[in-house]
Amino acid sequence: MRSTLRKLVLSVLGVSLAGSGVGCASNAGTGALIGRGTGAALGAIIGKQSHGRTAGGALIGGAAGAIAGGLIGNEMDKDEHRRDRYYERDDYYRDRPARYYERDDYYRSAPPPPPDDYYYRETRVYRGGY
Repeated sequence: MRSTLRKLVLSVLGVSLAGSGVGCASNAGTGALIGRGTGAALGAIIGKQSHGRTAGGALIGGAAGAIAGGLIGNEMDKDEHRRDRYYERDDYYRDRPARYYERDDYYRSAPPPPPDDYYYRETRVYRGGY
């Protein structure tokens, strides 16, 4: 009986850990898979150490991990959706006035080049003819 239970627990853990490597199309599904595998492993360890019931701990831990991982993944999906909606707006760059360096006249308003009778020495500008 103990050998059968041990094989059952190891097979459940193996399947849950192998399944946690597979991803889903959403963060909620992936979070549930990862949470299930992690929760089952931790539940089996805690169940074994506290009451000697590895299978029960693995089942409870797997269920709790799947729920927690699904909730966290769902919030990540919501955040991703909000971020995508914000950046896909047409007025994303129009919701504030243009800064001075973003305006076209900033680059056109450069000072004119010095006249031909200027020459440069060191870092100062002197008028020619001295």
